[in-house]
Amino acid sequence: MIEYSSDDDDRNFLQKYGWYFIILFITIHYLKRNVFMPILSERQRKQNYKQATDPQRVAILQEQMIKVRLEQQRQAELKSNEAKEQKKLKKIQRLKETKVDQPLGKTNVGGGHRLGSGDDPSSSSTNRNSSSSSSTSYNPLMPSTGHVGPSYRPARRSRPGGGG
Repeated sequence: MIEYSSDDDDRNFLQKYGWYFIILFITIHYLKRNVFMPILSERQRKQNYKQATDPQRVAILQEQMIKVRLEQQRQAELKSNEAKEQKKLKKIQRLKETKVDQPLGKTNVGGGHRLGSGDDPSSSSTNRNSSSSSSTSYNPLMPSTGHVGPSYRPARRSRPGGGG
C-alpha cells in the first residue's frame, strides 16, 4: 500500500494555485480600499447628516444652546461687575496714596501757591502775574523769560540730491 499524506496534497495545491491566491488577495484588498470603502463612507456621511438635521433633535439642541449661552452671559456679567468694583477700589486706593495732607491752618482758596514766593498765598498771585512779563532772570525751562533772541532750530533734513 501506498501511503498518501495530506501534507503532499497541500504542498501540491499551493504550488499549483498559489499565485492565483496571491492575485485574489491583492484584488480583494484593492477593491475594498478603492471601491467599497468610499461607498460605505458616503452612505455613513449621508446617514449622519440625516440624523443631525432631524427637526426634533435640532429643537432639543437649540434649547440647550440657549441655556448655555444665557449661563455664559450671566457669568460674563458677574466677571465684568467684579472687574468694575476692583477698578473702583484700586482708583480709590491710588487716590488715598497720592493725596497730600494740607497744613491745618492754611487753606488756599485760589488753588496752590508758587514755591519761593513767600508764605502769603495772596501775594503769590500778584508775584506770578508780574514775574512772568517783567522778570529779568533767565529760566531755561521757560523760554519767554530773560532770553530775547531767536531760538535754536536745527537744519532741515533732506535726501541726498545725487543723480540717477
